[in-house]
Amino acid sequence: MLRRHIGWILAALAPLASVTAWTQVDVPQSVPQEYSESLFLEVLAFRGQPPGESRIDAYLQVGYDNLSFVKAGDRYDASYEATLSVSDSAGSLVSEKSWNESIKGVSFDESVSPTAYALLQRSFTVKPGRYTVTAFIRDLDSKATKQTSRKINVPDFHGQLFAMSDIMLVSRLTVKGTKKSIMPNVSPNVGDLSEGFYTFCEVYNRVRGDTIRFVAQAYDNKGEVKLEADTVEYLPEGRNEVFLHITKPDLPMGDYDLTLRAFPREAGGGAENVIATRSRKFIVRWKGMPKALKDIDLAIEQLQYIAKDNELDELKSAKTPEEKQKKFLEFWQKRDPNPNTPRNEKMEEFYGRVAYANKHFSHYREGWKTDMGMVFIILGPPNNVERHPFEIDSKPYEIWSYYDLNYQYVFVDQSGFGDYRLVSPLWEVYNRRRD
Repeated sequence: MLRRHIGWILAALAPLASVTAWTQVDVPQSVPQEYSESLFLEVLAFRGQPPGESRIDAYLQVGYDNLSFVKAGDRYDASYEATLSVSDSAGSLVSEKSWNESIKGVSFDESVSPTAYALLQRSFTVKPGRYTVTAFIRDLDSKATKQTSRKINVPDFHGQLFAMSDIMLVSRLTVKGTKKSIMPNVSPNVGDLSEGFYTFCEVYNRVRGDTIRFVAQAYDNKGEVKLEADTVEYLPEGRNEVFLHITKPDLPMGDYDLTLRAFPREAGGGAENVIATRSRKFIVRWKGMPKALKDIDLAIEQLQYIAKDNELDELKSAKTPEEKQKKFLEFWQKRDPNPNTPRNEKMEEFYGRVAYANKHFSHYREGWKTDMGMVFIILGPPNNVERHPFEIDSKPYEIWSYYDLNYQYVFVDQSGFGDYRLVSPLWEVYNRRRD
């Protein structure tokens, strides 16, 4: 039955030799879910004591959805083991800390909340160098495990007359008299911080006190400055704390590089006057957005595979970033299979397919723009793939089978350089997009 759709296509190709082998190839039946991270690790380098030593501060944010909560009366408890380990550039273990944590007496709603989490912190004394910090948690009830890791370069702060620690993102700063309390923003996402955020770093000054100007700039992926803030601080000799407030950042969704530079107060802002600099990355994501979604304009363009023409026109008619966000979210809310939950599984699946296509089908064009990418995004993973890369007297080709649709799609590499093009009628695919 399936063969009748491709008979004319195979006839158009050169005759296949009798030695042709139809190879069964495993294909993914679902797209990896890389969107709802709930275990975040932040690692920062600071000057340590005594001289010659540095310090790594590790912050671990454990989302409650990583844990199994057990009913205790009318409340819920959870317990888990946490491990933080530090390895050097050769992979040798330098230090490790393990301990048990408990969460007691939370409500049911809090136990299942996608935004509830526990925040852990440990410090490690190390020599300057390159390290990998790994966080590992094990739920003591279900025995389920999860881990994440971060690499860090630890400078020799003692060997510099003027130096800055790594930059911490701070979601909340509270000042009572001379005492400051901070809430680290362990996730790199600042998109949900409606009041803006702070940058925090330690500054180590080994010369006489002086007034220093600090300038923070955020760059997009094109290297353009999208945000700038500054502050002037008098820094006495020794260790100092510097906070810089980034008021409500009006940034489009995307990945950013944040650079903090220090200048003598009276000096110009040229590179020749920089006395210290530190950089880090942060991201802007809207609540509920998949991790793979980084550019709203590109995300809207990719909807051409499933959106009706009038829906695309409506999305593209937005005049401001806020209006564009509103229309985009409304588009997906209409397709949310479970509107009472914070996740939109259909949106996650769609942009997961886009990410998969970009990773596996990119050639001269981005993977989502290729014929294979188009079919994969619209129809999902095929039930079976038959690959024929080295046929005698025939161009390389692949056949993707969708058993539930009773259909097959043939892709032929006419150029011989891996650029597989769909030879089935394109309308066959597009007619299936508006479900």
